[in-house]
Amino acid sequence: MKFFSKAAMAAAFGTVLLAGCAGGNASNTTTGAGGATTSPQVLAAAKKLTEENFAGTDRELPKDGPKAVPGKTVWALVCSTAATGCMLPAKGFEEAGKELGWNVKIADGKLDPSVYNSQIRSAVAAGADAIALFGTECASTESALKAAKAAGVLLYAANAVDCDDKFAGGTALYDGKIVWDAGENGDDYEAFLRKISESLVAWVIAKTEGKANVLVMVEDDTATTRHIGEDEVAALAKCGGCVVNTVPFTAADLLGGKMQAKTSAALQKYPDANVVMVPTDATNLVGVAAGVQQVRAQGREILLVGQEGVPGAVALIRKGEQSFALGRPWPWAGWASADGLNRLFAGEKQVDPGFGFGAMDADHLPPADLYDGNPDTPSYKENYRRIWGVKS
Repeated sequence: MKFFSKAAMAAAFGTVLLAGCAGGNASNTTTGAGGATTSPQVLAAAKKLTEENFAGTDRELPKDGPKAVPGKTVWALVCSTAATGCMLPAKGFEEAGKELGWNVKIADGKLDPSVYNSQIRSAVAAGADAIALFGTECASTESALKAAKAAGVLLYAANAVDCDDKFAGGTALYDGKIVWDAGENGDDYEAFLRKISESLVAWVIAKTEGKANVLVMVEDDTATTRHIGEDEVAALAKCGGCVVNTVPFTAADLLGGKMQAKTSAALQKYPDANVVMVPTDATNLVGVAAGVQQVRAQGREILLVGQEGVPGAVALIRKGEQSFALGRPWPWAGWASADGLNRLFAGEKQVDPGFGFGAMDADHLPPADLYDGNPDTPSYKENYRRIWGVKS
């Protein structure tokens, strides 16, 4: 089985992008929109990283760890039960928690910080031993999280940015967090998000031969999605032949059904745009894909790019409505979060769970309608059961 170092790939791509900005052999450059050029080095690096992402970047699974610490009451706070990228790992966490002998309650945050805070306080009042966070914001729940810590409740982050993030400006509160980035940054979720953005941009550069005119849809009222949007813009800025325009939106736009109209209006405003990038596949499912289809019906060719690899995104790719997604193994992330919290209960350190991600387009789709790791990776569930000393 072949494992790729995601840190090495992204670092190499970033290095070549920076070198490409300095110029290159003018006779071998590609002319992009506006007459700018993308160097052959940048194109080659983008194509190489894209090929490696299609192959998948899973690493070796954990070899050992503590036995199950049963009898715990754990709340899994999800950004919204309607948001697949939050709910899928939470369901995986719930499934794994049952095998560990825990009582797991999934709490719906309804994409509303006031509800997040209320649910955290309810978990404390209910005597929870720990709260696992899936897609929720530390900055908007800081007071409730501090109260939970003061009450002795452990805080564990699956896909959640801590309060010491640059967009929050506070101090770290989480007792533990999943190791997303197995490179030099350890458990830095923000670094992992940056690698996702660089991989998405690599595909865009490779697919357009460095002639991308991009609309970057930036959800700027949550830290995670803001990181992705800003990192995409930063990576695209290093592509000589790319033109970039940003389209900000908020969670209220998502909930209010405004994304189709917002997308259509942006594509009319930027008539040369040939790529639309969104921070999450869920954004496509609530209007962006429909907005792109509306403009495609007028004869324009537009690539639609997202990340998560949830079933809805796979369906859109099958129908030709979404062009590319970077799949993240969400159920596996839920199991890995349960293992990480179990290690926290046992007083042990966090470890690399081994998952990376897998790129998908119409020619590279997961065997099922959900990406959950590369097909040749051994069963993570059986591996965790062995570590925990439980039977299926």
